[in-house]
Amino acid sequence: MSAAIIVMACVLALLAVAVVIVRVVRRWRVRQRTRIAAGPRRLMLALIADPDPDGVEELARLPAVSWRAVEPTATALLGKVRGDAHTSLVTVFRRRGLADLALTELGARSHVRRARAAELLGNLRAADAVQGLCGLLDDPHAEVRLVAVRALGRIGDPAAAWRLLASLARAEPTSVQMVALALTQCGAGTEAALRAALDHRAPLVRITALDALGLLQSAARLTMQAIARLLLDDDVLEVRLAAAGSLGRLGSRDGVLPLSTVLANDEQPVALRAASARALGAIGAPAAVQTLTGALPDKAYRVAHECAHALRRCGPAGFTSLQAVAIDSPNDVGMHAREALASAAIERGEANHSF
Repeated sequence: MSAAIIVMACVLALLAVAVVIVRVVRRWRVRQRTRIAAGPRRLMLALIADPDPDGVEELARLPAVSWRAVEPTATALLGKVRGDAHTSLVTVFRRRGLADLALTELGARSHVRRARAAELLGNLRAADAVQGLCGLLDDPHAEVRLVAVRALGRIGDPAAAWRLLASLARAEPTSVQMVALALTQCGAGTEAALRAALDHRAPLVRITALDALGLLQSAARLTMQAIARLLLDDDVLEVRLAAAGSLGRLGSRDGVLPLSTVLANDEQPVALRAASARALGAIGAPAAVQTLTGALPDKAYRVAHECAHALRRCGPAGFTSLQAVAIDSPNDVGMHAREALASAAIERGEANHSF
């Protein structure tokens, strides 16, 4: 028994010594990295503060051990800085061959390495990586697909628009919000792809294209006609709701007629009529006042509420209509009008005004 206790004590002592040694070595390594990185980090920060070719040259020629110590800082800064500072950092990374290495790593067996490479290429705004990143939109790992979408958005090449949209037709689609954001970052050059996507068989693709068009807030008349067609005729309610929202965000008076057509039709779903009223308010065109006023007595609270608040955004004609209804209608219709007028008064700083 005593021998077993002695052996156990020895084992525990050895384990304690091993733990101490590991901690000492770890702290020594941290101090070494900190010491090695101190000089390069000063060079890095100096370059960010005052980009110049000499600073780029110094960082590009750092010994490998010094660069490894400062690389995490450089990578973090790459995703945050803009302008000349970003351009200088990109030059450093490219001079050190890290962009080419990341392009190779897009095909790595490890999904962690693929994601890390995609993140770096996005931060580098590497236009030559668009094709490889588009390939990652079909990656079996969701996190890799998400990083690829984000990277493509940062690069902002409209050529990626269709592949971004097509990624939503997968059995496990990428985040709709991230794809829509990436599409808007690609700019107005994506409009042709977005318009084509309005005819895609997958509802999620159509919805995302509509959302992106609305966020871009610039669409040709042909695109407006395609959006109006989806509002009036699509088989999926969610697509029609997205079309209404897109027309409202675009703010074109071309959207007044199709939105008014939906709002005036009692057979249309309540959610769609309410969304159409809200979109008409976002457009704010006096041409919508008659239709909005006519829908104020609607039995569906949501529709009547949205009509009243849309009218207050339609200029003097909308206010005149609301005031007339507020005075002449003591029932629920008048209540909606008075609520909308009170909200407008609060927005103007007239909180004590009553109707």
